Amino acid sequence: MWLWLAEITEGNNKLEKKILDNCGEPEIIYKMSDKEILGSADFTEYEKKILQNNLEKVSLDRIKDDLKAKEVNFVSAEHEEFPSSLRAYQDCPFHLYYKGRLPADNTLLVAVVGSRVCSNYGRNIAKNLGRELSENDISIISGMARGIDTYSHLGAVEIKKPTFAVLGCGVDICYPTENIELYRDIISYCGGIISEYPCGTKPLSWNFPLRNRIISGMSDAVVVVEAKEKSGSLITVEYALEQGKDVFAVPGRVGDVLSEGCNRLIKSGAMVLTEPSDILQNYGISKKTKCKISALSKKNLEKDLLLVYIELGLHPVSVQTIIEETRLEYEKIMELLTKLQLMGLVEEVYQNHYARTK
Repeated sequence: MWLWLAEITEGNNKLEKKILDNCGEPEIIYKMSDKEILGSADFTEYEKKILQNNLEKVSLDRIKDDLKAKEVNFVSAEHEEFPSSLRAYQDCPFHLYYKGRLPADNTLLVAVVGSRVCSNYGRNIAKNLGRELSENDISIISGMARGIDTYSHLGAVEIKKPTFAVLGCGVDICYPTENIELYRDIISYCGGIISEYPCGTKPLSWNFPLRNRIISGMSDAVVVVEAKEKSGSLITVEYALEQGKDVFAVPGRVGDVLSEGCNRLIKSGAMVLTEPSDILQNYGISKKTKCKISALSKKNLEKDLLLVYIELGLHPVSVQTIIEETRLEYEKIMELLTKLQLMGLVEEVYQNHYARTK
């Protein structure tokens, strides 16, 4: 009956709570007439419209068949599979839809959030976090939005580790559409696509701030990689602080618009994160992996290759700067940069400017 209630309210948590507070358990509500339900509380016109539309057309059997065909699971807060981390909060969702699986209660989850329009620096930080935390048995949870969210998930799926995405639409909808390969990979690598909204729910703008409470609620810590002063990512931080979660922020350059939100968080007391090991140390986890530059050294690669790699960071560096620092010839520099690109360690961000990818 929880599934039926979720469908007639369209996953509207406030509306669902209003009905439950006034009518009792879902089994009781299911047996009530449409007129009794509509007269059971002081509904707004918008809420009445939702109920009137859905009470007439929602068929429990049809919904079950639809979920089965789409390989979508449903779990209410009363079920043992429901994330126990969410039950503690007053605005906890009454149910979740998901594809793949939900994280186990003993899983350490870190939320990575940030700007949709991110820099090369932020993109690489997010991807490195996703990869290194996943390598050390910490799962990433985020919203699969463009930018920081996407790259944190990519860091996990590239090494075939589970990651979890909470959507602001139905789990049968991939949003943004260009993330369809990531969407499939998340499910393939034993992660999960999660939402409180029924299948078919479109990615409406007002759904996304609300889904952030689920991201923070399921996580043990929230990391903000890049955020403007009034970034939507800071809504996740507000929820996290209310829920008593650890908050980390990646510092950025003074004056950089994408760093304003993170730098303000640090000023307000957020923990500074400069590398994934900051998270590992906070939870007493010994790092399993070694940094890429050490791995390169062990392979006894040519000295000049390492010399050029060391000069690069996550912010783009010009070829001229590399020449000045290494004192190597232009032709040699370009040869080495090409090798590093083929190894997947370096990318040309824009003409004659290079940055690390890892």
